[in-house]
Amino acid sequence: MVHSTIPRARRARGGRSDALAHHARRLADEAATAWDLPHRTVALIVLLPFAIMLAGGLSALLGKGAYKWVTGEDGVAETLQATFYALSLLLAVGIVGRLWRGGRRGVACLYALVALGLCFLVGEELAWGQRVFGWTTPESLEAINKQGETTLHNIEGVGYAFKWAQLLVGAYGAILPVLLPWWIEGSAAWARARGFLAFVIPHFTLIPCFAFMFVWRLYRNLFEEPTNYYFVISEYNEIVELVLALGFLLFMAFQWRRLGAGRRALV
Repeated sequence: MVHSTIPRARRARGGRSDALAHHARRLADEAATAWDLPHRTVALIVLLPFAIMLAGGLSALLGKGAYKWVTGEDGVAETLQATFYALSLLLAVGIVGRLWRGGRRGVACLYALVALGLCFLVGEELAWGQRVFGWTTPESLEAINKQGETTLHNIEGVGYAFKWAQLLVGAYGAILPVLLPWWIEGSAAWARARGFLAFVIPHFTLIPCFAFMFVWRLYRNLFEEPTNYYFVISEYNEIVELVLALGFLLFMAFQWRRLGAGRRALV
């Protein structure tokens, strides 16, 4: 009996491995088709958030000076955040134009709102030009702003709400792409809305960009401030925000490619 069950168990494990490999290949092919890019390029897109998170952690091991250079005020992370949001804004404006000309007026209006939101994020990252032009923060705002700048997200109380908004955005981009296939398969109404949902729900290849923020904000919002390595942990927020900014940029780039040059019909 023992000898007869071993081959059967091995066949079962082999069958599961083959099924997983087949599923992974199918997802890879689907992602490459959706992006209209080679498999290796799509793999880099998926891995890039992990590389940024790892690089942020490694910079902390190089010492406080190196870590502050990466995560500090006007450091590498903040500069890249502003750059990614600015590029996302440009793409969003272009997407609005393409959608409007294509007759998708409702989605175009939705992306116009997204463009306004990105404009706000760019303004906040640049302190609405204060860091560029060097004007003085009004006394009334300086008194309630944690960094003494012309920004809203650092105002006492507003910053707390902003952190929960980040959690919701992270959850949106991390969870909905997983639910989308299930919705489409389980409901004819959702299947008919597939074209619209593809405009508003990130592609599953972008889940890591949003999942890191979701998990990070769950930890930082729900648990007490760390006593050990407080500086390292608190400043690491800039790395996570950089990954989220990358997610916005890649989402806009994905939509831009979907709409571009009539390569294939949108479904």
